[in-house]
Amino acid sequence: MAVHIRKILIAVFLGVFVWSCQDDDVSSEAEPGIPDQAEIVVAKKEVRAAWISTVYNLDWPTTKGDVGAQKSELITILNRLQALNFNAVVLQVRPMADAFYSSQLEPWSSYLTGVQGADPGYDPLAFAVDEAHKRGLELHAWLNPYRIGPAGLQLASSHVAVSHPDWVVTFKDVRYFNPGIPEVRQHLKAVVRDLISRYAIDAIHFDDYFYPSGAKSASNPFGFDDQLSFARYGGSKDIHTWRADNVNAMVREVYETVRAANPKVLFGISPSGRRENSLELYADPFVWMDNKWIDYLAPQVYWEFGHATADFAKQAAFWNGNSYGVPVMIGIAAYKYKDPSYPAFGTVSEFDRQLDLVGNYSKLYGCIFFRTKSLENTELFSFLKNKYKYQSLLPEMGKLTAAAVAAPALTLNNKKMSWNTVSGAQKYVVYELKNDAVLKNKFTAHAVQINQETQFAGTAGKSYFVTAVNEDNVESARSAVVSVE
Repeated sequence: MAVHIRKILIAVFLGVFVWSCQDDDVSSEAEPGIPDQAEIVVAKKEVRAAWISTVYNLDWPTTKGDVGAQKSELITILNRLQALNFNAVVLQVRPMADAFYSSQLEPWSSYLTGVQGADPGYDPLAFAVDEAHKRGLELHAWLNPYRIGPAGLQLASSHVAVSHPDWVVTFKDVRYFNPGIPEVRQHLKAVVRDLISRYAIDAIHFDDYFYPSGAKSASNPFGFDDQLSFARYGGSKDIHTWRADNVNAMVREVYETVRAANPKVLFGISPSGRRENSLELYADPFVWMDNKWIDYLAPQVYWEFGHATADFAKQAAFWNGNSYGVPVMIGIAAYKYKDPSYPAFGTVSEFDRQLDLVGNYSKLYGCIFFRTKSLENTELFSFLKNKYKYQSLLPEMGKLTAAAVAAPALTLNNKKMSWNTVSGAQKYVVYELKNDAVLKNKFTAHAVQINQETQFAGTAGKSYFVTAVNEDNVESARSAVVSVE
């Protein structure tokens, strides 16, 4: 079948790519199945991710000390995310200043074996990275920066809180590292550097645990007892300014550490869904975004439309309007589905509205679902499988350093498409064109394959094109369009 190459005019509008097709030779035939002057709109790239909580064995692993069972459980979780056309997973690898990976800096997590410091018999993070990448999922390593855990938790003798009890503050029966001690930041940076240097992770991810809730008190400012470190390091600052500066210094220094270790690795933070709540923890996302100390922000907007103080629509609009040029993705409260305590989440319609709203904003890059256990629900799974019917390439984030790649040369033999290997391409995206129900000259391009393959079996009556993607997730121009007969 002859394929005529068209000129590609690319326009970007609200994060959606539009290709307007026009023949190089005005006397040429239109491509089969695609009208002359057809407009091709590529579906918006978006983050589709889920958190895997390991603390208290909430999501994984549900068994302790059984390597085979733990691997099988994780594969089941990753297979489920792949089936939903997700493209990233956020795995908690440091829940209590302990490790889900081999580390000389911190002990093995007790959530693997039941005993902190006990070798689980394999490297869970290495296994998770390999299995996630096999399925086209990025793996973001989720760390809690300060939490050590309940005061009664038995710590391994190798735990840094044992060797440095002066770094620890106990508040409301929970132990935390004191953010005001410079050595605490140095240790955290060493942990981050070690992770990046030894594992092919795609991002370092912090959640919303900074200073603990309740520490910011006008009546009892040293209920969180950091008075000695404040006297030593606070200078002329008041206690609240000093604490906020401590968090900001940590974020800046971790960002610099990530960049120095591997500029391809992202650094993201998931604060509370309301900035006001985050400020109560001495954490101000505006400062991080304005200074570009993070590559993405994922506020946990775990409320419904119409909520009295945190209406979902208002919070989504707030973050879209205050992104400071930093990609923002919205945390979605999958855990509330069918929970009688949250009647607004009694049906999937609440999630349907939320995902639609996020998708319509240009500065919101997608969603992260909390948490994977909730996605086992049959109804919620079915809803998401239909909602995410097609695949999606991750948006470009972080520092873009890779060279642009050329468009593939696409050929069609019977119903089988194939294309050349493109220098610098990490993967290829096959797009299927779907005709607009009303505007007959408008087509939406949906991703139906994203991997390293250089062939695809098309469906009769469908039209396709292919792009090459570099390691920054930047796409090439598209190939010619082919129509399968």
